[in-house]
Amino acid sequence: MNKHLKLIDNIQDQVYDKSTIKHDGMRGVVTFRNHETGEVIWKGHNKVILPGAEFIALSLFDLSDPLITPSYNTALNLEHTVYSVPTDINKVFLFCVGTDGCGTENSQVFDVDYRRWIDEDSIVPFQYLLLDKDLSATDRALYFGRKEIDSRYYAYYFKTFNAPPVLSRQWSNGNPIDATVYTMAKANPTTIETFVTLEFSITKDDCRDFFIATTGINDARINCLSICTAWPKVIDGFTYYQDIRPITRLNFPNEPLIDLRKGIDITYQIYF
Repeated sequence: MNKHLKLIDNIQDQVYDKSTIKHDGMRGVVTFRNHETGEVIWKGHNKVILPGAEFIALSLFDLSDPLITPSYNTALNLEHTVYSVPTDINKVFLFCVGTDGCGTENSQVFDVDYRRWIDEDSIVPFQYLLLDKDLSATDRALYFGRKEIDSRYYAYYFKTFNAPPVLSRQWSNGNPIDATVYTMAKANPTTIETFVTLEFSITKDDCRDFFIATTGINDARINCLSICTAWPKVIDGFTYYQDIRPITRLNFPNEPLIDLRKGIDITYQIYF
């Protein structure tokens, strides 16, 4: 349905078509590097998708509307899912990867669909372990979203970041801004940028065991990634994140994980 917007000066009418809205949201620049060599192997941009837009709108305006989109906790039937009022505030804590972002050829990267998350059947667990080979308590502070599979395996579908997020407010030449920014801006044509940097990784020990236990190591690959909001709840001494929802989605060419020595370091910079 078209909505007519009348300019205040009454000079002319313009037609605004809602179907042309682009849901680009926060601009994210994502860089993949080979862990061993530091070589940049891919660089691209994210897109905010529906649950991310929902989360941002509710947070910015302190609205009490319930979240409509489903969580991965319910879609994946994760262990110790709590169906109650949150005891903490949702924040960006986790990321996940999957296989529904690209076709069989690397040229077949799919456009991100604002309406869709990484499908629950396409998420690749970072850890896929026999029940008697479960993660140590130390590693369980890194991997989350545990689920028992076929009474044989524990799958961990989510992973946290290597370090806390870092906020940067700076001139585009890299110099930091300070309280004199408005005065400086009058005479300084240099632009300013504000962004948060996330650092996380896919190690040589991530994702492969799932493929080895299911379709074979030759299928080991990922081609999409989401950063996710959630809130933590401690149960029996371990943190179980609740209401896990993606805020962004990134599709990229197939990144093979056949090489058992290969690790990927990811720098995710979100610009505001």
